[in-house]
Amino acid sequence: MNYFWIFLVSIPGIIFATTIHEYTRAAVSTALGDVLPKSKGRLTLNPVKHFEPIGFLLLFYSGGFGWGKPVETSALYYKNRKKGTFMVAVLPTLVNLIFGMIFLLVQMQIGDSPLTMVFYYLCYYNVALAVYNILPVSPMDCVKVLSVSLPANKYFQYLQYEKMIQMIFLFLLFFGLISGLFNTLIQIIMNLMGAVFLIF
Repeated sequence: MNYFWIFLVSIPGIIFATTIHEYTRAAVSTALGDVLPKSKGRLTLNPVKHFEPIGFLLLFYSGGFGWGKPVETSALYYKNRKKGTFMVAVLPTLVNLIFGMIFLLVQMQIGDSPLTMVFYYLCYYNVALAVYNILPVSPMDCVKVLSVSLPANKYFQYLQYEKMIQMIFLFLLFFGLISGLFNTLIQIIMNLMGAVFLIF
């Protein structure tokens, strides 16, 4: 398939996945009492507000590792800071998975259509963003989960190696040493979701 065509049909998936991810973060943090997302203009579904060019290009080049413009939040506004931080970190990934399932279902329903590939990549990038965000690699959301789930001394030990972990991961990813593994994992998840739909 033409590489430029793949890029074009991937754009809606990348934009939607990053937009809904960051909007969910803003909405959850706002619901917990945080005023920063709204004051910074991030409590919106306008994709322009969540667009980050480097993260966008990385998502396409790597097949799923990338990001939107991070929403600035403050746990100081939460009644329970640990619980609030955990929710703000985890729920965007859960929402990506839910939309991945929705788009896969639509793709299965429309069959052979010019829109089939568009919905395929809408599913793919939502699932991919969810998969990569469970990795303890900055700036993925798992790092925030570690900050409230690990004992303080263990988390600070991790922070000492954070940059090294990030550099090793990026090296392995962009030299194609692990990208195939993650692509396979993403495809397995999509196939499992498809199998569930076929059963029901």
